[in-house]
Amino acid sequence: MQRLFLQILLATFLSSSSIASLSDSQGRIQTPTLTVQEWREDLRYLSRELARRHKNLYHATSREQFERAVAELDAAIPSLQGHQIIVRMQQIAATVGDGHTGWHMPPYFKRYPLALYWFGNELRVIAAAEGYKSSLGMRVVKIGSASINEVQARVRSCFPSAENENEWYVLGTSPAFIVVPEVLHALGIVPGLGPATFTFEGEDANPLALEIRPVEVPVVNGVPTLRLRAAAKEEPLFRQKRGEKFWFTYLPDSQTVYVSFRGYDSLGDNARKLFQFLAANPAKRLVIDMRQNGGGDFFEGRRHLIQPLRKRPAINQKGRLFVIIGRQTFSAAMANAIDFRKETNAILVGEPIGERPNSYSENDEMTLPNSRLVVSYSTRYYKFLEEDAPAVMPDKRIDPNWADFRAGRDPVLDWILSNNP
Repeated sequence: MQRLFLQILLATFLSSSSIASLSDSQGRIQTPTLTVQEWREDLRYLSRELARRHKNLYHATSREQFERAVAELDAAIPSLQGHQIIVRMQQIAATVGDGHTGWHMPPYFKRYPLALYWFGNELRVIAAAEGYKSSLGMRVVKIGSASINEVQARVRSCFPSAENENEWYVLGTSPAFIVVPEVLHALGIVPGLGPATFTFEGEDANPLALEIRPVEVPVVNGVPTLRLRAAAKEEPLFRQKRGEKFWFTYLPDSQTVYVSFRGYDSLGDNARKLFQFLAANPAKRLVIDMRQNGGGDFFEGRRHLIQPLRKRPAINQKGRLFVIIGRQTFSAAMANAIDFRKETNAILVGEPIGERPNSYSENDEMTLPNSRLVVSYSTRYYKFLEEDAPAVMPDKRIDPNWADFRAGRDPVLDWILSNNP
């Protein structure tokens, strides 16, 4: 189980093999040129195979509505550019209504070199290319002539709604679409695929209009990468070592072991090292941070973390074991957060999780024959909670706020460390 749409900019791309198939001799990603017939073949393939492969394609939309949307796009294809067709196909997939169904954003789509994040109802610039550093920390209030509320309303058509997933899913997903010129053009927000005018406001409410030029996203060792300047003065623990899926450190002042659990690769070996460290260095607290964990195999989490912790009464106590969750805790990570609550004495701290706990997931993938777009779809339905709640709520809710982010503070970890076991 893996999250389809991950945080901020660069998390939804074609597989490395598909990237290679679209690359020229210099390794540059090429936009495929398809005929009307080839696009229609891809659309028919998408419609037919989603209906065949998805566990329950019509759980949030009707067959009639889905087929009508497909027919409308089929009729419009001759008048649309390739990127507009792709976005329209994603809008159709979004009506399916689960966060595991949709396309992987093509690597030839460009980016406005900004990283954005929602703090409540404010969309802030948390990182930017050097040429746009004057926007750092400011609120985005308009793109072109559209207010940010209008932009958000249109972008939300590209992924499941808050009613089908939840509002934290929307907060975690929309920034990745707002910085893509192909998406904004297809939605009628910007007039073309070139520079666009972004209007920002600072604390003094004075507007700042900047013409932002989209850039290609370099792929380094198979990973799309943009180098942006951060708005924060320093990075707290949970934003450090971004490339590492699992790491831990000891905080001697509070006798706390802090674990950054972002992914499931080699979890058995990593967990074994963690428990060896805990055996040699008894701690008052164990903090497992899953805020940036987009999923994997929740059975691995149960086997290598939850079950071993149940057998360690010294740390498996209220006030000693904490799990941090948030809007980007997704799929297997959500399941394991629920496991921690049910099977251990962990206290869950942070934001509500950005996924509905009882929903369709366990994704598989298919590749459209001509465009080579990779499409994910759900193959199972999971009921992780008895009640049909919209989200897994933390025991102690602490929402992100701009003042702490800008200062490099982590109010969630600060709250945990302020509690004496």
